[in-house]
Amino acid sequence: MRLLKLYDIEIRLNLLLCIGFIFFFFFGYVENAIISFLLVFLHEWGHTIAAYLFGYHVEYIEIFPFGGVAKLTENIGVDPWQEIIIAAAGPFTSFLLALIGYQFSVLCSMTNDLITFFIMANLVIGFFNLLPVIPLDGGRILRAYLAYFVGFKRATKISLWISKILCVVLAAFGFYIMKYNPINIILSCAALFIYVAAQREYNMAAFVFMKDITEKKQYLLSKGVLKTKHLVAVQNSSVKEVMNQFLPRKYHIITVMDTRCNIVGTLTENQMLEGMIQYGANVTLDKLLR
Repeated sequence: MRLLKLYDIEIRLNLLLCIGFIFFFFFGYVENAIISFLLVFLHEWGHTIAAYLFGYHVEYIEIFPFGGVAKLTENIGVDPWQEIIIAAAGPFTSFLLALIGYQFSVLCSMTNDLITFFIMANLVIGFFNLLPVIPLDGGRILRAYLAYFVGFKRATKISLWISKILCVVLAAFGFYIMKYNPINIILSCAALFIYVAAQREYNMAAFVFMKDITEKKQYLLSKGVLKTKHLVAVQNSSVKEVMNQFLPRKYHIITVMDTRCNIVGTLTENQMLEGMIQYGANVTLDKLLR
């Protein structure tokens, strides 16, 4: 549901958020819910500013009951370090707001429940988002870091398994602490929500991976220089098997060998992509050399 448009960026409210407000109203936490909504928005705005500094455009910001998402129009998989910085900008914003709230309470000698909640909510949002769980900021930071060593698809798979394990732990912990306050069930609901979102992220990994490879050529042409990575593969290997070894910010050159380890040819990343589009992902390298 569209709320407003700010600097050409749509601000959307997820329909589940309305249910969340009813939930908070039922337990008497209306003011806390409004403050939480504003803090989540500012958290996402931190991502937006960081993305803007790198030249990316944010299409929309959507606020969910358990967080938010800033949707970029471009893929940043080409440069994982940019993704790390953009992802870290959200928690940094939350911690900065917590510090401002604390300094305000000290300088003005003011302490009340709302100021305390403002400080604690920012700390919770910041630390919670740093959990190594996709699609939280910590999960994106972990995946971007791993992508440098094992490639985007394998990094996503590893991050997904870590995410699932932590989601189960969070859900169990949420049910356990319900005995102290029924509102704590929100932690279990958040874990379930994140679990589903993590699976959706994994399902999109192949599409993002292909988009990354496609945009890498444009990145090379615009920058003029891109580091290379040489791979060696047997001629009966499939394009899919080889491309799973591709790393971000590297242009790959594949030396193809026969079963006697004699070099039979060389393929570039662009030739691999064109071959996959023409023949499919399971086509062998020797067919591309013919």
